[in-house]
Amino acid sequence: MRLLFLSHCTPNPPDKGEKIPAHHILKRLCRDHEVHLVCFARHPSELEAARGLEPFCASVFAHYLAPTRALASSALPFCAGGCLNMLYFRSAAVRRRVAGLAAARSFDAAFVFSLVMAPFVPQGLPFILDMQDVDSEKWLMYAACRRPSFLYRVEAARLRQAELQYARLATRTLLCTCKEEQLFSSFAANLPTATRENGMDVDYYHPARFQPLPSLAGRRFLLFLGSMDYYPNADAALHFATNIFPEIHRADPSLELFLVGRNPSPQLLALNRQPGITVTGTVPDQRPYLRDAQAVIAPLRLARGIQVKVLEALASGKPALVSSAVARSFGDKLPHGVIVCDSPQQYHAGLREGLTLQPTDIREATRQRFNWDRGMAVISAELDAIAASRGG
Repeated sequence: MRLLFLSHCTPNPPDKGEKIPAHHILKRLCRDHEVHLVCFARHPSELEAARGLEPFCASVFAHYLAPTRALASSALPFCAGGCLNMLYFRSAAVRRRVAGLAAARSFDAAFVFSLVMAPFVPQGLPFILDMQDVDSEKWLMYAACRRPSFLYRVEAARLRQAELQYARLATRTLLCTCKEEQLFSSFAANLPTATRENGMDVDYYHPARFQPLPSLAGRRFLLFLGSMDYYPNADAALHFATNIFPEIHRADPSLELFLVGRNPSPQLLALNRQPGITVTGTVPDQRPYLRDAQAVIAPLRLARGIQVKVLEALASGKPALVSSAVARSFGDKLPHGVIVCDSPQQYHAGLREGLTLQPTDIREATRQRFNWDRGMAVISAELDAIAASRGG
C-alpha cells in the first residue's frame, strides 16, 4: 500500500516517550509499504534527525515548529473558541506538502500519529488514528491541580470535541492501553477502537550495548527519568524529592536520588542543594544510569497511557517503583518487576522486594509482554481491512 504517515513529532531518534512508538511503527510499516513521512520538528536539530529516516521512507518532510511563535499565534484563535492543542500545530507549509504529495500520487490510506495531525489528512482518504491516550482527560486532571483551572477545563472540553470529531472520521482509533480504550469508549460509544500496547527493544538496554559511567561506580541510587519540562514529570520529581525522599534518605543515608532528564526548571535544579539528590539535566545516554540504579521510580500523580520510563526500567532488568496512578495504566495485570508505592514506607518495602527479583526474569517477562509485533498486528489488520474495502 502507499501510505501517508503524519506525526506530531520527529520519529527519530527514539529517545523520548512519544518518539519511541512513532519510530518503531514507522520503520515496521516501511518494511511492507511505500511510506511518505510528514512530521513536525520541535528543535532545529530534529530536521537533520528526520533525514536519517530517508533510507526507510519513500519521502521525508519535517517542518520546524518554533514553540514560542506557535503558542503566540494560537492565543487569539483560542480566545475565539478554538482548541489550543489543535491550533498549536497549524501549519500552511505542512498542509501544502500533504496536498502536493496527494496530487502527485494516489495514497491508499494514512496513519495519523496523534490527534493533532488528523486535520492534515486529505479529504476522503481513509486513515487510522493513533490517539495513544485520551489527552482531554489529562487536561481535566490539570484543571483539578493547576491554575487558572477554568482555562484547563475549557481546553479539555474543546479537545474532547476534537477527539470525537476525528475518531468518527477514522476507520479505527488506537489507544496504547486497555484502560485508555475503555475510557475513550465511555464517551465515544460505538466508535471502532483497539488497544495498541507499546513495545520495548529489550536488547537495546543490555549492558553489553553501551559503556558504563565511571562516576556511577559503587553508588546506590534511585532513578527518575523523563523530560523535566513536561508538567507531570516535573510535578512528580518535585513531589518525590520534597515529600518522600528525605525520609528514605534519613533511614538510609547511602541511598541517593538521581533526576535525569532534559530542561529541568530552576526549582528542580535547586534540588541539587538537598542532601543525596543529583539533578543532571540532559545526558547523552540514559542507559548507564539505568544499569547502575537500584530501582527506577515513577511517582507520577498525573499519568496517562504507558509510561516509557517504566518500560525502560524493566528492559534494563530493574524493578520499577510506581505510583498508584501509573499502576492503573497497566490494567488488571501488573508487569513483572512493577511494585506499587505511594508512601515513604512503601518505597522502603518496595525497594527491598525489588532487589530480590532476578534481572533476567524481569527482562524476559518484558520481552514477552511488550513486543512490537503484537501492536503492529492490530495496525496491519486495519490496513488489510482498508485495502479490502477499496478493492485492493
